Amino acid sequence: MDLPKTVSEIEKMFRLYKPENRPIAGKLQRLTGGFSGADVYSFEALSGKYALRVWPANFTSPDRIQALGLLAEFLNHNVSIPVAGPLRNLQDQFSFGWNTRLAHIEPFLNGQPIDSESPPRTQMTSAMKFLAECHHACANYMPTVISQPRILQAGWGYSESLQYRLRLLNKQDDELKGSFLSHPNRLIIDENLQHLIDQLSLQLQLWKPVVLQNLQMQAQQLRPVLPVFRDVWREHLLLVDGQVSGLIDINASSSDSVACDLTRYLGSVLGNDSEGWQAALEAYQTVRPLQPVEWDSLLTFDLSNLLLSSTGCLERYLSATEESVRTSLLARLQCYLHRLKTYHQLQL
Repeated sequence: MDLPKTVSEIEKMFRLYKPENRPIAGKLQRLTGGFSGADVYSFEALSGKYALRVWPANFTSPDRIQALGLLAEFLNHNVSIPVAGPLRNLQDQFSFGWNTRLAHIEPFLNGQPIDSESPPRTQMTSAMKFLAECHHACANYMPTVISQPRILQAGWGYSESLQYRLRLLNKQDDELKGSFLSHPNRLIIDENLQHLIDQLSLQLQLWKPVVLQNLQMQAQQLRPVLPVFRDVWREHLLLVDGQVSGLIDINASSSDSVACDLTRYLGSVLGNDSEGWQAALEAYQTVRPLQPVEWDSLLTFDLSNLLLSSTGCLERYLSATEESVRTSLLARLQCYLHRLKTYHQLQL
């Protein structure tokens, strides 16, 4: 994305915000934007450090950004640790135009993600208690703006994630090789990547029947649904001095089961470490006990996400143009494959 070329042009883009929330001297620093297609920058302002998120060109819903901003405001009034989300501007809006795209600013939170190689038990306890605190608060959230994906008042209902994954897996071809060999960027598939695709295809064939059977049953079960983040990856929970210091990137939030958050985070940090999962879930339940239907569906949430994330990750890898993004995607893909190969080790 091309930035405005002068300080005055950049300052003009932030004219809807208070002077203390605008970049000092118009300086923006590019950050890694993840895999969503957004462009993300950090900047220093008189009131602190902020992040600027410029949404992908195909995203056109200011209502969605407003819904995220309202959820973040609610959480920041009801939980003990900051949650980064869109901030209001002088027009009481949560987004603004950045050329032809939508953008928002949010607090830049300090901290580092937990070490997934050897995550300390005390840090995992801090992380899980914070997630439980957020979920406990979200059970009382009364949304005033409805957007897609929907953030609704808590109640009992069906998991949209499970139903969506059931539809996707039913449509997904068991044989990855043919679909990826016909990919427009197939020429980048070398011998090593081809071996990885073959291994992934085998794991998909092994696990897909099991997951489909469980999804067909559990997608039709009523369960507690409430506003959850749905994409709590390891990098999204930050820690300072061994304690959680903040949550970032809540942009996938919608109403669903807390199992979305628990399995996404635990899988990305602990892999298939059964003892680690059990200890983490015990810590979570000291704040918010899990319902039997929530506990019973944890592995289905985890494994269905693992199957779909691995194929999606491969697709993004083949489409990515930035080498740094491709490197990150390949590392994540190898992690997914390792988990699938050893998934029988995870017992709850």
